[in-house]
Amino acid sequence: MFSINLKQLSLPLLSLFAATVFTSCDNDDDTPSPAAGESPFVLSLAVQGSDNTYTYYTVPFEDVMSGTLSAVGQGIEQPGYFDFRQIDNTIYSLGGLGDVNVVGITQNESGDLTQIGDVSFANSLADIVKADDNTLVALELSSTSDVVRFHTIDANTVRVTSTKQHPVSDITDLSAPSYSGMQVSGDHLFVSYYISDPTTYDTPYTDEAVVAVYSYPELEFLQVIEDTRTGPIGGFNTKTGLIQDEQGDVYAVSHSNPANGYSQTTKDGGILRINSGEMEFDQDYFFDVEEVTGGKNISHLMYLGNGKAFAEINTADNANQARWSDGPLRSAIVDLYAKTVTYIDGLPEHSGSGRRLAALHDGNYVYITVPEATATYVYRIDVANHTATKGAEVEANFVAGFFKL
Repeated sequence: MFSINLKQLSLPLLSLFAATVFTSCDNDDDTPSPAAGESPFVLSLAVQGSDNTYTYYTVPFEDVMSGTLSAVGQGIEQPGYFDFRQIDNTIYSLGGLGDVNVVGITQNESGDLTQIGDVSFANSLADIVKADDNTLVALELSSTSDVVRFHTIDANTVRVTSTKQHPVSDITDLSAPSYSGMQVSGDHLFVSYYISDPTTYDTPYTDEAVVAVYSYPELEFLQVIEDTRTGPIGGFNTKTGLIQDEQGDVYAVSHSNPANGYSQTTKDGGILRINSGEMEFDQDYFFDVEEVTGGKNISHLMYLGNGKAFAEINTADNANQARWSDGPLRSAIVDLYAKTVTYIDGLPEHSGSGRRLAALHDGNYVYITVPEATATYVYRIDVANHTATKGAEVEANFVAGFFKL
């Protein structure tokens, strides 16, 4: 991950670049540990210290729809910058901004969170995804490196089992690519990226979508696929440019939102598809998101099932967005098959945190946290009825992850 001048960013994105240590939890706190099975929800809470740096607390909770959720005296403490991703029953904590470690977080029989494994890399990981029940694939893609490096990781021990690297020149002869999404589908691994100048962070190349294709499990470079119907895939640090359905079809969302790091927009936003087993964009599929939403674009996308996805949609058109603001956002359910967008009632317009979407899909519900004027609150969204219910207040500057174990 590259560094950036904090003065260029609005407040919602300042949290992206916080690092180093502040005060630790009070380990002598007599708050009882939850009993087994009583605290299935887990939130990673970012709390700002007096020196303006952040510490993350990954904490179990029994109930997220009432009361107050606090990190005080609880959970796993991690000072610095971290990104969180759940795969099966493990939460993976990916270090950034100089921290190159990955740690697994699980829940033991007593209901306490414990850490498993601790592996480090040459650079901070761009992302980690599931390949099969026992194998993860991690990616290093850094503006300071001229290689694309893949690691296969044993999901049970969080230990590297193999490493494969390729020159960045395989995928671009331009300035360093910025990661935006990764999926393993069948015997292919897809990586989406866009070009961002490592000095100015401008995005001068926005006329097409590009995805690099590698073989799996060999992780050999195969080709780059391109499509000029829309612009680059994904955005800065959102990491959800590519999602996958039950059939193994991969969907790629493009928006070129200034609110998510783009300095220009030259193509309308939309969603492309790569059919299972293929290495090309499906020329018979294009979801013209701007046509359906009246000129608005998807900022974040999370697959739910049966062709449905949860989306955060920027309510301003690209010309009127504040760069790096990750907002204003409105939540919606997107039907990838029917090509429809249905907004959620009962949820206020809000800003994002400028990073991977912290949301939990649990059965018929999606849980997210929304910053309001005086506090941040949990909202539970009924996916079928497109309604939201307000829940607990969250005592944190922002929520970096929302999970259930």
